[in-house]
Amino acid sequence: MKEEFKSVAVIDCAIERISTHCYNRLVHHFKVPFTFHYPPQLGIDSLEKSPDSAYIIFGSISNVSDRLEWQVNLANLMKKKLEAGIPVLGICFGHQLIADAYGCIVDKVQDNKYNEGSRAYTVLENYFGLEKGEQFHVMTSHGYEVKNLTEDFVHLAQSSECKYDVIAHKKYPFLSFQGHPEASHFFVEELERKPDQAHRALAMRDGLEVIGRFLRHSGMIQ
Repeated sequence: MKEEFKSVAVIDCAIERISTHCYNRLVHHFKVPFTFHYPPQLGIDSLEKSPDSAYIIFGSISNVSDRLEWQVNLANLMKKKLEAGIPVLGICFGHQLIADAYGCIVDKVQDNKYNEGSRAYTVLENYFGLEKGEQFHVMTSHGYEVKNLTEDFVHLAQSSECKYDVIAHKKYPFLSFQGHPEASHFFVEELERKPDQAHRALAMRDGLEVIGRFLRHSGMIQ
């Protein structure tokens, strides 16, 4: 019997600058085929036609409250994929997009601050390949966050800056991070508030580790 071909779709939601540097980092590190899609400019046709086995939704400077056509279409498509049992990893905007699509509240961070740099978060539950008590560092850059969860979600990790740093859906294969585990060195250099070298190294290492957990739990890598 012919082995099923598996690929991971990376969905870039950037508005001003395409995140090819983050995409390339994943391609170079993980030994799995990736496809690249850019809904803000090209819509979701390529996603509808590409038979991918998992999805990773990148960040955006747009907000889910904008209700742009491509955002609504992407959220609806990802819900269909999730409900068909296809794993989805949400990152920053992707984290907020799917949380919002399932009824959670997304709004500005407290006092309209903009969180940037890196931070550590602690895992609260054994779920989706993460283990209770583990601590990871992750790059951050966001002005919005998930404010509450419906009963459909698991609160997986939090930090001193953000309560719902990592969440997962109880029924569907969705895992998401408010931070940026995909962050490339170019991404870090673009930050106004950069972490020191030690925290940068930790976040770059742990970012690939948690994405690897998603891919492994989803059966994409061994």
